[in-house]
Amino acid sequence: MNKKADVSTQPSPRVYIVDDTADYRFLVQQIFDRFLTQYRVALFPGGDALLTHLRQIPARSPEAEASLPALILLDLHMPYLDGKQTLAQLKDDPALKNIPVVIVTSSSSAEEIRACYEAGANSCLPKPIGIEAMQQLLGLTCHYWVDTNWQLVPAVSSPNHS
Repeated sequence: MNKKADVSTQPSPRVYIVDDTADYRFLVQQIFDRFLTQYRVALFPGGDALLTHLRQIPARSPEAEASLPALILLDLHMPYLDGKQTLAQLKDDPALKNIPVVIVTSSSSAEEIRACYEAGANSCLPKPIGIEAMQQLLGLTCHYWVDTNWQLVPAVSSPNHS
């Protein structure tokens, strides 16, 4: 019997936002809290914090797959571990490589954008200015990558960090 999954019993998809600017993270949190409540959002101040969090998810546990994000929105320009370096580590990890990663940047350099795609970014988007533009971009991005695409992505394996 081929039964469709009951969406109402499935947990809300997780969206991870990685950006070093506290004000930007605050605005993003407000947008998700008010307008995009169907997603669970987690905010990280940098790539190192994101990777540390992801590597703490227990390997091969029943909760591992449900704990991984359906989407990562990653700032390109950050201190310590920048977006491209973070992206490279995500895509090099077999347990994390299938998670869609969208680079969000204020850069308009074609060279930087090309380098992000070459490193495995699923998309590169301009960082919106203003609440309405942020709400629209975040809503459209989540709708596409989570609501539409997420159901088609091959199952993400549990992290296996030795």
